[in-house]
Amino acid sequence: MELYTKQELHKILNIPPSTVSYYIDRHPYFMTSKGSGRKKRYLRQTLEALKIIVEMSNNNSDKETIDNKLSSLFSKEYPIENTITAITTTEQQQRFIEVISKSLRILADQKKDIQKLKDDVEELKAYIKRNQLSWWQRLFKKE
Repeated sequence: MELYTKQELHKILNIPPSTVSYYIDRHPYFMTSKGSGRKKRYLRQTLEALKIIVEMSNNNSDKETIDNKLSSLFSKEYPIENTITAITTTEQQQRFIEVISKSLRILADQKKDIQKLKDDVEELKAYIKRNQLSWWQRLFKKE
């Protein structure tokens, strides 16, 4: 698997580093990468997508036209936790299952808490009912 830094991409494409960054930011769903920060490396799909973007931009194509072309050639990658990563469908499904499982555990805990609160309210109601005295009982009650 070939991985590229932004510096390598700008040298291969013969465009300024700022233009590489601009295109990556403008078309993020087609920019597959691994790592983050200084260790971020772009996969082959990014290089191929950038070649198309450079060519189409040189021909004055607009963003929508470029995105449509890229959509027909590449799968989109979606940002997860503010990073753009290449994740297989199986990994995405596994993460989704983990999130759902965690949510269900939280809901189960909340259901237990709600039931306990309901039981406490019923107990309090019963206590109040047991200890309610009529006005004449309170009048003669010894303290």
